[in-house]
Amino acid sequence: MGFNSFVHSLGGKIKDAGHRVGNKIHHGIHTGAKFVAAHADQVADVASKVGNVAGVVGKVASAALPFTAEIPGVGEVVAGAAAAGKAVEKAANVIERGARVGKKVANAELAMDRRMKFR
Repeated sequence: MGFNSFVHSLGGKIKDAGHRVGNKIHHGIHTGAKFVAAHADQVADVASKVGNVAGVVGKVASAALPFTAEIPGVGEVVAGAAAAGKAVEKAANVIERGARVGKKVANAELAMDRRMKFR
């Protein structure tokens, strides 16, 4: 009886610890999903605005490049501004899309929690 009791008790403790860890993980995911669902639109809007401004800077700098290319130093700065504007625009577009996808995923997780009556 002693060894069987020990193994049974150990198994129960392992199962309980696994259950607690699973609950902690799920609680962390749930909290993160609530945060993402609440703030994803703001992140996407800011990224969109940053992308728009950076796109304008890149286009204006690209348009000015032929006129400033012959001026020593200025042409390189304008070319750098054009490249940086285009790079920031693309990065902002990726962030905006990521925020929108994150919101969809977070909303799906929260809907699943409601169906399963987690919270």
